[in-house]
Amino acid sequence: MVLFECNLNAPLPVLKELQNATIERKNSQADINPNDLHRITTTWNEKTAKLLHEHRFRLGASLWLLKTDGKVAAYGWTVRERTVEPHFFPLGPADFHLFDFFVFPEYRGRRLNPTLVNHILTALVQEGASRAFIEAAEWNKAQLVSLSRTFFQKIGCARKFEILGKTIIIWSEKAQWDTTQE
Repeated sequence: MVLFECNLNAPLPVLKELQNATIERKNSQADINPNDLHRITTTWNEKTAKLLHEHRFRLGASLWLLKTDGKVAAYGWTVRERTVEPHFFPLGPADFHLFDFFVFPEYRGRRLNPTLVNHILTALVQEGASRAFIEAAEWNKAQLVSLSRTFFQKIGCARKFEILGKTIIIWSEKAQWDTTQE
């Protein structure tokens, strides 16, 4: 995995106004419009997705929806001070973890993911967040290129294993992936 950090105590660049798009934050499944919920849960297994969403909301996670012309085009999750599964390192009280971002196929190639990520980071600054973290699989070149267009900075590469109930992290000096090769 390639890990990224954003220092939210430093000034972030000013974002352009969204054109024909809105970003909504949802803190419970009940807050999500039924049509939006159906769209985001039927991208794979609807029953499993709904259970996963319920679990994340119980942990205090927020779902962020980027809508274009009123239709969900992309979404992603944030959670404060923790992660939803064992992570590479512990988070502090003013830290946020961003995870599980998805852009619907018909909207790909429009840079919606970095737009959503950067707007989330800007919103988190208003909440007093100090740092944000995100990671992407080393093989996921599209996500890595997308993250290179955000306020995040690469901090390293690591592998995570669970052995006998313990999480083992192995850090590497560099990734196979490099944005300068794109």
